[in-house]
Amino acid sequence: MSLRLACAALLALATVLPVGAPQPAAAGPAQSYLFGEKRFRNACRPPLKYAAGTCVRRCPAGYQDMGRTCRFRNMRW
Repeated sequence: MSLRLACAALLALATVLPVGAPQPAAAGPAQSYLFGEKRFRNACRPPLKYAAGTCVRRCPAGYQDMGRTCRFRNMRW
């Protein structure tokens, strides 16, 4: 009887354990490769621009001015 109970407990543990494993977080809007998407077009009122998840007056260093948004420029190229 105890062998059967041990097997049942092991099987239950094996099926529950992967469900509780942490999932990777989704990328935020500032990390998206499609940064110039339409959903960010109206994120900030003029004269502010959308950059790195917030509204700013000027694009920070490393960002390119794209009108109403600022796009992160990779300096490796």
